[in-house]
Amino acid sequence: MLPRRAALAFALLAAPALTGASAAPEVFVAYPPPEHRVAFDHVLLEGSVPPGASLSIGTQAAPVGPDGLFILWWPLRVGTNDLRLVTTLGGQSGQRTLRVIRTPAAPLPAAPTQIERASLRPAADHEFWDPAGDSAAERSVRVAFRGSPGGRATFRVGEGPPVPLTEERPGEYAATYTLPTAQLFQAAPVTVTLTGRDGRTVGAAAPGRLTSLGGLRAGSGPRTGIQRPGSVRGLGLNDAGNVTTTLRGEPFLFPRDGMTFRLVGRVGQDVRARLAPGVGVLITAGQLELTPGSPAPARGGTVTLEAPAAAGAPPLPTPELAPLPPAPLPADDLRVRIGLGGARVPFTLSQEQGGRRLSLTLYGLETPPTLPAPLADRLIARAEVQPVALGVTRLSLDLSAPQAWGFFATYEGDDLWLTVRRPPTLDAARPLAGRVIALDAGHGGTQHGGAGALRVPEKALMLPLVLRAAELLRAAGAEVVLTRSADVTLGLYERGLQAEAARADLLVSVHANALPDGRDPRGIRGPEVYFTHPQAEAPAAAILSALRRTLPELGPGAGLKPGANLALTRPTTQPSLLVETAYLTDPGNLRLLMDPAGRERFAQAIASGIADFYAAQTAAQ
Repeated sequence: MLPRRAALAFALLAAPALTGASAAPEVFVAYPPPEHRVAFDHVLLEGSVPPGASLSIGTQAAPVGPDGLFILWWPLRVGTNDLRLVTTLGGQSGQRTLRVIRTPAAPLPAAPTQIERASLRPAADHEFWDPAGDSAAERSVRVAFRGSPGGRATFRVGEGPPVPLTEERPGEYAATYTLPTAQLFQAAPVTVTLTGRDGRTVGAAAPGRLTSLGGLRAGSGPRTGIQRPGSVRGLGLNDAGNVTTTLRGEPFLFPRDGMTFRLVGRVGQDVRARLAPGVGVLITAGQLELTPGSPAPARGGTVTLEAPAAAGAPPLPTPELAPLPPAPLPADDLRVRIGLGGARVPFTLSQEQGGRRLSLTLYGLETPPTLPAPLADRLIARAEVQPVALGVTRLSLDLSAPQAWGFFATYEGDDLWLTVRRPPTLDAARPLAGRVIALDAGHGGTQHGGAGALRVPEKALMLPLVLRAAELLRAAGAEVVLTRSADVTLGLYERGLQAEAARADLLVSVHANALPDGRDPRGIRGPEVYFTHPQAEAPAAAILSALRRTLPELGPGAGLKPGANLALTRPTTQPSLLVETAYLTDPGNLRLLMDPAGRERFAQAIASGIADFYAAQTAAQ
């Protein structure tokens, strides 16, 4: 049942458009917003008119459902499109004009020869503090621009010789510059020239300049970067605000407080770290404390298994940003200690082989850790430490069964600790009894989510659905943690922190889907379930199966979406997944979400899927 405030907001949002018997009917447009710009030949036009009203756009009649819903794939001409929407009901008419601007990326003309200055690359300054230690890939800078097609283009760095660029596609010129290791220069400009078909030659300088000090000047050379204390929230949230990326921009690792990096350059506002020879990442400089000189050498110690802790042992340290105090660690968590002698070397932690293997990869150790004795535990089938490359060591735990309950790694004292949650003991008659389930109603407060063409946004559709699913789960014996129970604004990571602090067994975030610009909505419908780590695949599949079974009219949807890079699926302290129940951009899916009976079926499906997952786990005990 909705809290009074949320119920009132829901009722107001769902109220009819007419305010009186003689009032002109209103055209409500949920998408696109006024003065919207798109680069496509169609726009998704969705909204509603009063039930029973007709709708025309310009001189063309537009299809409208009996409830007034319209979801249209409307053609656009290049430039400004003033769409005049007119609705008629009972002899009264209402209208509005919606301006949509189509701005396709048109190629530059062949003549006169010109360069699009906004396209010039490098766009940011590049500094190299230790080029002799960089691989060729780490010393490579992409030079590129858009210009008139069919020309001849070159670039030069500082006073260096001209180097040809290749026209990779019509009007798109590019080349890779590899910095020489022995050459010293500071703030060298990168200039390009283009000679076009008309014989005219034009030139321009890229915004980014190149600096190579090579450790030959005082104060140059590698530096040390330490992740700022208190900047990392939680134990396994994997906050994208602190992520390090590859040189191409893909996520690489999520730092922990105190993680220490050897810094060898800068790219714009990012610093470049060398984790090991040939392994470079970019890190936002503001998340680090920078000091001169390289980090102290780090050496691995021994890998041991900690004996079970005493009941009521204190919890691991959790940043004070957590909204709830952390629960004590249960005595039977599997905890592996990796001796580091106080070093805070970078590491990655991943699940592989369907959850049967946990791989902890350590970077920058001069000597790897050792495993003097087998890690004897019923959860571990095999443990191995092996070098992967120079300065890269991997600890692999092959598990006796696929991991489905949570894992994380964190520094404690002088060492790094890998914690693995053991399977709970489930009651076959009531598999949900005692389970802690975190349910997250997507968006809320100022975050409306997807636009609701029937005047109810995503946030208001998800809340009653999740509240009802919580009632059903509690009736089956589960303890349910709600990230929000009213129409309040909540950050993405606050949701994961609540699940972590409550030591949830499962985190399920519930949303409704929508399409971006450029996608034809016709025929795209049905549920999708996103997850990042293999441990979440089984509950994701169970919920998907329940949605398809309970609401077959939704359509099968695209199904499971593994490897998702989402804030609400990256947490590892428990299986974490995101359910896209249905598409707001499909008329049938939207009507099911708008119907109270339909929302009841959605809630039943989600609760049933969770119950099915735990029931299946009883067989593995």
